[in-house]
Amino acid sequence: MPKIHVLPPRIANQIAAGEVVERPASVVKELVENAIDAGATAITIEIENGGLDNIRITDNGSGIADDDCEMAFLRHATSKISTANDLFAIRSLGFRGEALASIAAVSRVMLQTQTEEDELGTQIRYESGDLIEHRRTAGTRGTSIEVRDLFYNVPARLKFVKSARAESAAIGDYIAKLILSAPQIAVHYVSGGKTVYRSTGNGSAKDALVSVYGISTERQICPVAFDDGYLKITGFVGVPDLARANRSGQTFLLNGRIIRSNALSNALSRSFDTRVLIGRFPFAVLYMNIAYAEVDVNVHPAKLEVRFTDEQRVSRSVVVACSEALIRSYVPTIEIRREEREPEPSPVFTAPEETYRVDLRAPIPQPSSTLREDGYSSVPRVPTYRFPAREPEVRPRPEPIFLNKTSEPLSEPFHVIGCAFDTYWYVQQGESVYCIDQHAAHERLLYDALMARTAAIVSQTLFLPEDMRLLPSEYDAFITNKAELKRLGFVFSDASEIGVTLLAVPQINGTALKTAFLHDVLEYLSENDEARANEWFRDAIAQSACKHAIKAGERLSHEEIRQLLDRLSEQETLLTCPHGRPVAIRFTKTDIEKMFKRIL
Repeated sequence: MPKIHVLPPRIANQIAAGEVVERPASVVKELVENAIDAGATAITIEIENGGLDNIRITDNGSGIADDDCEMAFLRHATSKISTANDLFAIRSLGFRGEALASIAAVSRVMLQTQTEEDELGTQIRYESGDLIEHRRTAGTRGTSIEVRDLFYNVPARLKFVKSARAESAAIGDYIAKLILSAPQIAVHYVSGGKTVYRSTGNGSAKDALVSVYGISTERQICPVAFDDGYLKITGFVGVPDLARANRSGQTFLLNGRIIRSNALSNALSRSFDTRVLIGRFPFAVLYMNIAYAEVDVNVHPAKLEVRFTDEQRVSRSVVVACSEALIRSYVPTIEIRREEREPEPSPVFTAPEETYRVDLRAPIPQPSSTLREDGYSSVPRVPTYRFPAREPEVRPRPEPIFLNKTSEPLSEPFHVIGCAFDTYWYVQQGESVYCIDQHAAHERLLYDALMARTAAIVSQTLFLPEDMRLLPSEYDAFITNKAELKRLGFVFSDASEIGVTLLAVPQINGTALKTAFLHDVLEYLSENDEARANEWFRDAIAQSACKHAIKAGERLSHEEIRQLLDRLSEQETLLTCPHGRPVAIRFTKTDIEKMFKRIL
């Protein structure tokens, strides 16, 4: 067995850097948190080549005294805590004292800083963790730290870094959450010489949200206000239409710290109950304040994960706060005043003015109706209303979308035995009986037609061009897949790093796939999940097929049933609808006789 020995400081620092500095975005996060802890009210972040060539963070904070500059680059050197008890009430964003040492171990670093009390500033340079220069120089109050050639001395780490555009997107996503977490700080983010974000720093959480997600989001958010003495929650939740395909629209801020928490995300989803579709995630920016002793942030060097003393209580509070915000802001109660009418003929009576309050959440009585749409047209059929006093008026049916006059009949004789609940057909063919779900069967036919392009996907020009705000990760996915989006039917102006203008959008069966759909597409693609990215178009087709298929409970004629069965006989995939539900269930004569104990 080799002899045990102590690793040299340089190697030890490079190993430690593997936990703290995973990618350029980690460097930006650590340095920005130091600037915030120093009391900065204005922070500028500049990067080149995704942060691999250069990262510069400039702030107007308190600065570092000359005597402390070299000590700041030692491992576990910090001004944030001094005793073990301080770990149970951490008030600063940084506290481990590992960031500068880890960054300096894998890059070339230059620090310029000056405190308000000093007449001169300090300039200090490190390469691979070694001190190269330390001198006094003229400067201004605050700190500027420049990180060049990240991972230049650890090629094994550099090999696993993603493209410059992907790294820029990761940094941009962090800056977006930074702006939301600290609306009182003016943040200026520049990538490749172009301004991506610039926040006002006026302290308004709503202004910070608008600077990140765009002005259109302001009309789709509900304010949150909750305080039970243990936990205070403020911020905003989006209306159900703002829900996204992943959790990228969820920002949780605890005592000013950006955190990730599956428990809080699940609580947010529960607060929306059935208001959003399965697989969609609500939009929210939640500011939470709790006693520092009630939370542990010393879980991981990245400081994104936390542990709560009473996680269930915190989750319940999130559910209550967000549910109340939706009910209070998204479902209003309005007042309708009845106009004054002339009183009935009477010399002594005058009808008083009345005020009626209408609860918009109460269900509105609807007449029973059916609505059929042509799968290749956006023009709906005229509904037939059913009145209890008489039979519905018989109207001529337009040709159904599944009609195929040229198709050959089934190879074996079959006949429809009957239909149960205006939904399930029983069809006998040979020695078998099939129970067929009319909605699932029709949905499968539509889906296959759209996927095979036998049903056209056309591009619909927008009457008013629509501006769409892009997050940095979405912009990266947009540029990478621009040609494919054009092929699908999107027409847009030249995109900038913060947005694009849609001029035309694809239309499937009369449904225009606009900004919400495009956001979902870009979110899938930005996750670098190839399997999920390949599903985005299929999901949209499946939803459109489901929307336009014949509904359960809609009565069909025998001729329609016959012709739909002819179409089904031509399909290769007959077992399930696009969402996985069975189209038909087969019973053989033997199966039925076994159920009735005719045979054993």
